[in-house]
Amino acid sequence: MLRKLAWLLVGVVIVGLFAFGVCLGWASRKRTRAESLLRSIAQLKLGTATFADAQNLAEKYGGKPWNGPSREASCSSQDCNVRFAFDNKPLSYVPGVRGVEFVAGLTVKDGYVVSREVEYSTLTTSYFDFAYILFDGLKFTHVQDYEVKKLKVDAQGTPHAVEVNLGPLATVDERARAYSIDLSCLARLHGCSSSTAVIPPGL
Repeated sequence: MLRKLAWLLVGVVIVGLFAFGVCLGWASRKRTRAESLLRSIAQLKLGTATFADAQNLAEKYGGKPWNGPSREASCSSQDCNVRFAFDNKPLSYVPGVRGVEFVAGLTVKDGYVVSREVEYSTLTTSYFDFAYILFDGLKFTHVQDYEVKKLKVDAQGTPHAVEVNLGPLATVDERARAYSIDLSCLARLHGCSSSTAVIPPGL
């Protein structure tokens, strides 16, 4: 009887480890795809990249037309918003592992990509804990080059959200800094409980 119980426990442990390995592998593949998407989006030249370029990325990375959660999605070469979303499920179901989400978007007007957005955040049960938000567009009227906003600053002076706005006059270095996002938390078990986990350095 004891021997059977021991073998049963060994079997449970083996199945658990296998399931955990599958979860970790799945999360790692999603992180790799998200990193590839981020590089591809950052390399697009706004005002030159076309609707076809946006469609190709959507096909490759699972992008969907997006007009908000409560509106019917539509998309044409004249007016289209494409949304890409990655998270760390099912890894986030492991006790102690934070939920993580990476969302990117492209806006097409009159046949050309005119703006792109990125949001990377660690999540609580109801909202985000830390978030990095990047807006990069040709026609943002409130900023022509580079702007950093630190939001939801806590009592220790730590911002729980950082928003970066890039305008058409942003420099190459400013763009490189804004897009230097470390997406490793999409496939990590720990080390994602601080602002530095999602917010690029030097902002």
